[in-house]
Amino acid sequence: MQVRTYDPMQKLKSSIAETIDKSGLAIRTQFEIPPSVELGDLALPLQQDAKLKGVNPSELSRSVSEWIESHPNPFVSESVSVGGYVNFRLDTKNVAALAWSTIRSLGESYGCHAPTGKSVIVEHTSANPIHPLHIGAARNSVFGDTLVRLQRARGHAVRAHFYVDDTGRQTAIAAFGYQLLGEPVPSEKPDHWIGKVYTVSSAIVEVLSAKEKLHSTPEGEDAAKLRSNIDEWMSVLSEQARLSPDLTDGLSKAMAGIETPQESISRLISEYEEGRPLAKRAIRKMVDYCLSGFKETLVRAGIHIDSFDYESDLLWDDSVGALLDSLEVSKYVAHDGRAMIFDVDAAANDFGLKEILGVQKSHVLPRLVLTRRDGTTLYVTRDLAYSLKKLDRADRVLNVIGTPQTLAQLQLKVVLYALGYKKVLEQIHVPYEQVELPTGSMSGRRGHYVAFDSILDEAKSRAKPEVAKRNPEMSAEVASELAEKISVAAVRFALVGVGASKKILFTWDRVLDFEANSGPYALYTFSRANSILQKSGKVADSVEPDFGSLKLPDEHRLAVLCARLPENVAFAADTFRPEVLSEYIMRLCDVFNSYYGKAPVLGAPTAELKDARLVLVRMVHVTLRSAFNMLGVPVPQRM
Repeated sequence: MQVRTYDPMQKLKSSIAETIDKSGLAIRTQFEIPPSVELGDLALPLQQDAKLKGVNPSELSRSVSEWIESHPNPFVSESVSVGGYVNFRLDTKNVAALAWSTIRSLGESYGCHAPTGKSVIVEHTSANPIHPLHIGAARNSVFGDTLVRLQRARGHAVRAHFYVDDTGRQTAIAAFGYQLLGEPVPSEKPDHWIGKVYTVSSAIVEVLSAKEKLHSTPEGEDAAKLRSNIDEWMSVLSEQARLSPDLTDGLSKAMAGIETPQESISRLISEYEEGRPLAKRAIRKMVDYCLSGFKETLVRAGIHIDSFDYESDLLWDDSVGALLDSLEVSKYVAHDGRAMIFDVDAAANDFGLKEILGVQKSHVLPRLVLTRRDGTTLYVTRDLAYSLKKLDRADRVLNVIGTPQTLAQLQLKVVLYALGYKKVLEQIHVPYEQVELPTGSMSGRRGHYVAFDSILDEAKSRAKPEVAKRNPEMSAEVASELAEKISVAAVRFALVGVGASKKILFTWDRVLDFEANSGPYALYTFSRANSILQKSGKVADSVEPDFGSLKLPDEHRLAVLCARLPENVAFAADTFRPEVLSEYIMRLCDVFNSYYGKAPVLGAPTAELKDARLVLVRMVHVTLRSAFNMLGVPVPQRM
């Protein structure tokens, strides 16, 4: 059956639906996947239709099943009435033929859908440029990049944006230390070096600030807290002096000559927001060094950013000023001195937004402070202006931001909607939970974090012995390249294989287990399929197989699973759940490895069966490669 389509499963469902429509029963055909393979490949629930018609669900399902049996559909080998369901067993030959026709037509674009004409911006990572990307930011990066790939596969035109938070106090502290050092060229990977400058500068500022307060604080509980704070930050300094003695000594001496470092930092913040040349040069220079380190890490992990958008530009091009002018006349804004405060709850109630945004009517949404009493803006104010820029450039915006920002993202929508920007409903917060380490929580200020680079390095070092054990004849250079691909695959699988709403406990045993649910296991399965194809001596794409010779249950399951890639991609893209695709890959790998151990392909008893099995392996091979591409997993030809 040479039927051209992007989605073979959708094609065959439509065919079955057309057969049922001819029965005149007038029922909906919303197919489901049965809870177990023993029940079939598709299920048609009929309870709601039976209720609307006032008939027994079992009787309605029997009527549908009997119609199918008397009016055969080429994709159905069996239909069974079970209570209020009709379960369908699909025809192996015709499903395999439809899937193969699609795969051969689309090649490694299989799984992608037709262009929609819709433009999408995915903002992700957006880590503060003050230390290297750590494992928490890595989850954002990998999750966000996978969403970009899935949205593209869904047919949308997609751009990845990184919001550079370069105006806050944290950035100013790092830049202040950088200035005191004479603005040197970093002596190591720049983001790592700047992370050290930030940690040391933060510690010194905290110690000096606490000591100053202690002078005017009478003995008691407050003084004890200040001494404890001093001890804690002195411990951080001691650790940094051990790791980076020259840098720590240089900053300590430079900072000792400044009476009020906190005031110097506040002044630097104001001057940068005002766009004064010296402040702009120092902060942008440091930030761009840090971003160059980010880019190196992201490229290594297979992550591409199309646009780095600086928060400071929103201040300098008056985007924030124009927004504040609009807010100034809003009836939902109250003033406290120069502070502007937005009544989010009143606006949400007036515009009926609580129901739209999934908030209970009785829940009171907190007010949102837009400017401080001195008139300076806050992060949320700049984020409002940035949202307008993104919405002006795309039909939909996906913000990959941590779960703790859920309220802020909701407040942002209410504010912009109340200002007349109804398109803001197309800006969607895609939240994710944090990554936890067995060693405890992370703190960039204290220098306690696990860098994304370190995760990739460790993954590679652990992969190397496995590569050497499996490929003793491989050269050191090729083995290193293979270990690098395995490390990226392992880390990416570990970070997207868990739903974004769940916290991740990052453990090495789960990440680099070659025999269980992990990237290496999936790559090893692909390598097996690739090896069979290479040894066959045939170009599988030129073979015209007789899929009717495929009789084994695993052959049936492989054909059906391969046909299901596009619908899994669509579901993962539309629900922002990339773990759906990683789970699909694992199911396909499990069935293929089971099949590999039972059914000889190159040693099949007949030439006809050999060709059919060879093409089935090729179907698995292309399906896995396409799915890997959508997860951003580099694919080696051997393991």
